[in-house]
Amino acid sequence: MKPARRGTYADGFNLNEAISENRGVLLVENFPIGDRGFTLYFGPDVVRLCFSTNGRLGCIYTFDGYLGTYNGVRIGAPLSQLTGAEPFEFDGGDEMYYRVDRQGQYIAGLAVVAAEADATEHESTSIVGYCVHDWTVFDTGVR
Repeated sequence: MKPARRGTYADGFNLNEAISENRGVLLVENFPIGDRGFTLYFGPDVVRLCFSTNGRLGCIYTFDGYLGTYNGVRIGAPLSQLTGAEPFEFDGGDEMYYRVDRQGQYIAGLAVVAAEADATEHESTSIVGYCVHDWTVFDTGVR
């Protein structure tokens, strides 16, 4: 697939502007977080694919405009539709909610993108996106 636009993350590169103006596929290289090789943005960040430096897909983000669901819950729905059905915990470093098991450990593979909020505010907190991931792909020891 040939990207419609290509950018290198460096001083002076306005990523937010490039994404908001994107109408096709935008390939961004040299993203400064972890072992990121390149990221593909589809449209104005409807779908985002993050690859490691060796080209392995490690993360798929979906945002507004994506029509899929998780357990029947669409992007834009109240966070309470998920947190009322299974336990989630907000991770301030990643700025996402992770599913947690009975021991309170994160369950790998899926995160929910939404603003941090007390459980009492989840009814008025919208789901912004979903993140399907394998973070080990970005570990420097995994190639």
